[in-house]
Amino acid sequence: MTGSETLPLFGIILAGGSGTRFWPLSRSQYPKQVLRLLGSESMLQATCGRLLPRIPPERLAVVTSASQADVIRLDLHRQGLADVRLWLEPEGKNTAPAVGLAARLMGDEAGADIMAVFPADHYIRDTVAFHQALEQGAALAQAGSLVTFGVIPTRPDTGYGYIKAGEPLAAGGLKAAAFIEKPELARAKAFLQEGGYYWNSGIFLFRRDVFLENLARHLPDLHQGLQGVGPGVSPAALAEIYQRLPSISLDHGLMEKADNVAVLPADMGWSDVGTWSALHELCPADAGGNVILGRALDVDSRDSLIFSQDRLVATIGLTDMVVVDTPDATLVCPRERVQEVKDLVAELNRQNHVESREHLTVERPWGRYTVMQGGPGYKVKKVVVDPGCRLSLQLHHRRAEHWVVVQGEALVTIGKEVRQVLPNQSVYVPIETPHRLENPGTEPLALIEVQTGDYLEEDDIVRLADDFWRVEEKAQEKSD
Repeated sequence: MTGSETLPLFGIILAGGSGTRFWPLSRSQYPKQVLRLLGSESMLQATCGRLLPRIPPERLAVVTSASQADVIRLDLHRQGLADVRLWLEPEGKNTAPAVGLAARLMGDEAGADIMAVFPADHYIRDTVAFHQALEQGAALAQAGSLVTFGVIPTRPDTGYGYIKAGEPLAAGGLKAAAFIEKPELARAKAFLQEGGYYWNSGIFLFRRDVFLENLARHLPDLHQGLQGVGPGVSPAALAEIYQRLPSISLDHGLMEKADNVAVLPADMGWSDVGTWSALHELCPADAGGNVILGRALDVDSRDSLIFSQDRLVATIGLTDMVVVDTPDATLVCPRERVQEVKDLVAELNRQNHVESREHLTVERPWGRYTVMQGGPGYKVKKVVVDPGCRLSLQLHHRRAEHWVVVQGEALVTIGKEVRQVLPNQSVYVPIETPHRLENPGTEPLALIEVQTGDYLEEDDIVRLADDFWRVEEKAQEKSD
């Protein structure tokens, strides 16, 4: 045990990406970091869990975009992580502004506190080695270095950036001699044979004051642009500030330019789980090298990933393929081309396909709903409310709702009337009428909701009261 173990750390978790390479499971409104790809926890929950033994929840902050605030907050809420702070970017501007924002929102009283920066969507198998690296990195950062974890490579991988290490440093670790973008295969093989090259993990530790000094030196426009940001900044003021900030990564903008960067070699079973092919490598495979997840039946395939979220998927004789099936979209592609999924999602966005943004089933803090059918002037949903939960007290300006209970017991508020609704019974909620749905029972409440009106999108909601985080002092219009 060393003195470095008592150094204060403030954890910054970057969770603003949309994980386009994991489409169709990942969508912009249900991003990769909240997916449960490798167990019962989401990737964000697992990241928090790795840090909590070392960093208390009140010294953890998740930086994400305002458009993903509800889904990220829900993911934290369901893991009992309400004390973790949520800092919202008005728009994504890459990692340098995100970390700069975090440094400013920590407040000047944070002084020389050590910022430990982590992506929300990475996998680390060996938590003991990870915690040891944290302690070593904290000591290096305390001595004034900008520290990055260098993962010891196990294969010549063209999907990762590399760091070339230089001479050893007196405080530990190695001087970072060069950062190399994702190389061609031949060059990646040469790196592995030569030695002294590490995968760039995207994990950083540095003192807040040292980081801000280097930000002013190497990214003066960003440093100056963030001067008006502090713990009390309003969303409107922050949005105006963000419009003027450059979009640049922390690696390109700062780490590649600074002369006090240390790389700390770390062998901790790390993967950025960046593609479906990476998931294939992390999951147990059958005798044919196939990873089969969900409802799938395969005959004579080899080295393929087959994922089904709901329906039965049957495959015959595939080789090095990826098949991912969700209720409203299916992906089929060679494993060697999974990096191109992000380009496919860009085209889906260009053509304004809803499948790039959201799933048919949407999780909420009180339960979930599934869109079953829709058309001009109507939408049909199945709504499931968890035991003891209730929706916000709300109204809609442009739609009415018809509810038919199919399972459980509902307690319904419509205007000033409160009544019990049992299976096979129904109620009608007129436009502009305050209403609330509650499950007072011990089993899930399921009902069919038929919406009618000239506008049926989720932003036609005025919340008057809420059991969760979605109403403060005044009713706000947000997606439910």
